[in-house]
Amino acid sequence: MRAIIIEDEKPAAEKLMKAIGKADASLDVLTVCNSIQSAVHWLESNSMPDLIFMDIELTDGLSFKIFEKTNITCPVIFTTAYDEYWQEAFEHNSIDYLLKPISQKRFAQAVA
Repeated sequence: MRAIIIEDEKPAAEKLMKAIGKADASLDVLTVCNSIQSAVHWLESNSMPDLIFMDIELTDGLSFKIFEKTNITCPVIFTTAYDEYWQEAFEHNSIDYLLKPISQKRFAQAVA
């Protein structure tokens, strides 16, 4: 399975990479995008991944803007420190909403 990570904080992206490796070693992370702009560019230039891990608050705005700029057809697991966006997240291909800090057990359940 092919995935991308949309996360603007490098330590958080590294934690996600480790959690992915522990949860499902067959999951291949294709790229880490750190902004709305970079995510839209990557999604328009590549084939759709099988899964997206997406933070909500990025340096250039809320990640929901990505859905306005490109057609995301794969499932999305939102990973965020903010609980107030869960309802909007489920309007955008969300299959799970994980609040940081995320336990490995909960992360593995979401990936499965």
